[in-house]
Amino acid sequence: MKSVFLRVVKYLLSIIILLAILIFALWAYPLADPLAQKAEDQSYLIQHINIVDVTNDSILANHSIYIERDRIISIAPSDSFPDIPNAMKIDGTGQFALSGLWDMHSHLAFQIAPQVIMPLHIANGVTNIRDMQGIVHINEERMQWRNAIKAEQLLGPRLIGFADEIVGANYDEQDVVALVNRTSNDPKTFIKVYSGILEDRYFQLAEEANKKGVVFAGHYPNAINPIDASNAGQRSFEHAHLFIKHANPLAEQNRAYYQAMYADDENSDIDRPSPIDMLAGFDESKFDELVDVMVKNNTYFCPTHITRQYEAFASDEAFLNDPNLAYIPPMVSMIWNDDVSGMQDYAQQDGYQEYLQDFYQKGLELTGIAHQRGVKVLAGTDSYDPYSFPGISLHRELAELVKAGLSPAEALSCATINPAEYFNVSQDYGSLEEGKVADLLILNQNPLKDIQNTTSINKLVFNGNLYEQQDLDNMKSYVQENASGIKGLSISVKMFFRLMTDNRH
Repeated sequence: MKSVFLRVVKYLLSIIILLAILIFALWAYPLADPLAQKAEDQSYLIQHINIVDVTNDSILANHSIYIERDRIISIAPSDSFPDIPNAMKIDGTGQFALSGLWDMHSHLAFQIAPQVIMPLHIANGVTNIRDMQGIVHINEERMQWRNAIKAEQLLGPRLIGFADEIVGANYDEQDVVALVNRTSNDPKTFIKVYSGILEDRYFQLAEEANKKGVVFAGHYPNAINPIDASNAGQRSFEHAHLFIKHANPLAEQNRAYYQAMYADDENSDIDRPSPIDMLAGFDESKFDELVDVMVKNNTYFCPTHITRQYEAFASDEAFLNDPNLAYIPPMVSMIWNDDVSGMQDYAQQDGYQEYLQDFYQKGLELTGIAHQRGVKVLAGTDSYDPYSFPGISLHRELAELVKAGLSPAEALSCATINPAEYFNVSQDYGSLEEGKVADLLILNQNPLKDIQNTTSINKLVFNGNLYEQQDLDNMKSYVQENASGIKGLSISVKMFFRLMTDNRH
């Protein structure tokens, strides 16, 4: 009996040792070199192209665009445009030029973003992002990436702004004054507000941020009236549940519930209102009041309808079997599968599957109305949340905005003009005009006729360099290779260990 036991122990130890060796080998397996931008000393003359004028919802037919270095030098009708002998000629006949796109709620998420996230943004025409914090603490990497992208060394979207601090998440006990002071050192960073912050800390944060000129943006804080948050200076609210959670007779009870929960008030007998009842009790007057305050305060709204769509379709096999999963590393797929299981369990409660569908549809409806009333909407995807794919899902979010009632031109403004205005960089980005940075998509079809046509990318000009269709396909193949096989397993192990050693406090 003793010998059998020893053999079993020896066998188990052998398995553990082999597994440890395998994990170490995967951890030590080298990452693929990040892709570099092209850095060609070439000027371009795009001829006979149709320019998508998002501001005026029109097409400037048969124009030429001359690009030198990273700037648009001149735009004029092709028939009167002088020849530029040294410029590379690009025939744009029958095609459409659109300003580079922005994802205003993105997550680079992990330290391996250059291998599996950034190239997908560029390959899908997303040239600028607002990054809303990583799953792990990647501030140091993001500063390096930002500089390398600006220097045309690393292929990835510009990090026009990123959240270097997050307040209101689980176990958050940071000193908000110190947090504001740290963020004030870099004007291109901001503070992300998460749902779980209480009034005292929130308004102390707001007061200090306003003094130091620090932007704070993010979730609708569950324990705080969003009207008060807008008046306090929150720059943007994220996610389509904003209006639904506020505009109902149970909103105060809901805020009181979260106030007690976040304060660990064990003696509280406040019940959380039913989300079904909150949706059913929608109060138009409360909605109008919040909209009016947001317009007055210039508070932006980034609804990320992609996330509500996922919740509504988390039990739909066709939705779940998305071919773009080929771009997602195994560890992220495991996280997504766990989230899907949780959402499916949630939907199995009596009436909740219908509620999720209704919530999704109501969110679309209210975004459309808020836009009509003057709320400035931003296109964002919450990328790397379940079934939100970097770059790819921005085009889906544009389609969601059209479902919400925006015209294709209005939806495009949410991914071009509005983001540039949000960051006060309209002098460089947001539209195709002389003097601006030469970021543009060359599309095979007109996006003003059908918003789905934003996916018909034939070429991309980024930082003044031309990427042909084959270049864009190679970017996608690079990500797919890194996300699969031994490379995908190696990346997953690296992500796991980074999670285990994350130094966020």
